[in-house]
Amino acid sequence: MKVTELPLDTWVVVEPVSANEVNLLSKHATQHQAEAERDKRNRGLKAPRFRAVKALEPIASAHACAAVVTQAR
Repeated sequence: MKVTELPLDTWVVVEPVSANEVNLLSKHATQHQAEAERDKRNRGLKAPRFRAVKALEPIASAHACAAVVTQAR
């Protein structure tokens, strides 16, 4: 899924695939739920690859939005 197609105002757990694409893994009602799911998926991995994010508004540039997904904790 393109980063620009993520649901707005919803906490999601994603796995970055490329600079502008992610695999949408789950949707959550709260930040706490999303971060718990992210932590569960990252447990045991050398380098965390799953991210909890919330898209607040459409981003004109997929590149700018992807930077948020790949750099967010």
